[in-house]
Amino acid sequence: MARQTAALSYPHWDRRPADPIRYRLTARIADWWNGRQDARAGLPAVGSDPAPRGTPHNRSVAFTPHLEKLRRMANDAMHHELVHLQQEVAGPAFQLARTEAQLVEAEQALVRAREALQNLTAPTESELKARRAGEADTDESVVRKRRLAPYLERRAGLEARREEAEEALVQLRQARAELRERLARSRTVAAARAQRIHEHSWRRIGSYWQRLVRKHPAGEQLNRTLLPGGPEMPSWAHPTDERVASGDTADGLPETT
Repeated sequence: MARQTAALSYPHWDRRPADPIRYRLTARIADWWNGRQDARAGLPAVGSDPAPRGTPHNRSVAFTPHLEKLRRMANDAMHHELVHLQQEVAGPAFQLARTEAQLVEAEQALVRAREALQNLTAPTESELKARRAGEADTDESVVRKRRLAPYLERRAGLEARREEAEEALVQLRQARAELRERLARSRTVAAARAQRIHEHSWRRIGSYWQRLVRKHPAGEQLNRTLLPGGPEMPSWAHPTDERVASGDTADGLPETT
């Protein structure tokens, strides 16, 4: 099942939606023909139905060679989407992990900068009035400025250090948000691709099953007692799956928490 990537090359949000996967005439004829051939062969076998007509009862899942073929084709195509997703998110996931580690260090650096600024003590009144050699006749305001200068210089350096730490932290958080958005977008696209494959497969199964029921010698009973077996959506493609959002899945998606 060919990947349709042409519609994804446009970056605009208002771009034309992608066309559905085409159900070509050759595939439709093949599904009809297989449905008729399996019906003539009596596949699937239909057992006795003890429930009278109109009585609700649980229906079993039927599998035929053609149903199994369609199921495997869809599962293989969806698995290829997962492989493509893993390749696409590997780089951003690594960058996100590195950014997370840098964020921890940046937060610690900011805490240290704030503590250093908080622990800086201003000179006392006696220290401001203290005169040194050669300052016996110096004006008191000049002496105070001289004693206060080292403190102000130290404080300015600590404030600059704190501002740099805050700016670095903001930039890292922004980078983390962008990487998370990029990963989420990739997963959303991959899940949409898997959904398209899943729906297309079930469309083929519907055509096959319709012809099978019509041509089967016990078609009415078949339709009341059996359901066609087909592919299921993989767990990584479910939008509500929390493991997909965190990157922790059994299918091996890179962790991006």
